[in-house]
Amino acid sequence: MKNGESITDFFSRIRTIVGQLHSYGEQISDEIIVAKVLRSLTTKFDHVVAAIEESKDLSVLSVDEPMRSLQSHETRINRSTEKSEEQAFQVKETFTNLGENDRSTNNDQGRGGFRGGRGHGCGYGRGRGRGRNDGQR
Repeated sequence: MKNGESITDFFSRIRTIVGQLHSYGEQISDEIIVAKVLRSLTTKFDHVVAAIEESKDLSVLSVDEPMRSLQSHETRINRSTEKSEEQAFQVKETFTNLGENDRSTNNDQGRGGFRGGRGHGCGYGRGRGRGRNDGQR
């Protein structure tokens, strides 16, 4: 199986190859086809392959049965991927909108426009070594 290839496309390609082999007079059992298909899947299907191998008898399994299991797993993967992409785009859009609002209410202060805080810089309190402390009497 190629990276990015869907299960439907993969099984379509397998059926084409098997059809060509049948036209050349080669007879391949479903058991061999299923075993080769399960071996050639990408790693994202490893746990599904293990479940199929453990729970089903591969000697009586048709080619369509693992295909249905793999398609349902692929659908589940795609659904969760789409949701996370949608959420990522929504977050990016929210931050983009917030950034535009912040720029419009900046009042052209530029850098260093913060005033206030905890009272530093007015000469009151403990001071910074510039003469006597105005806070002490």
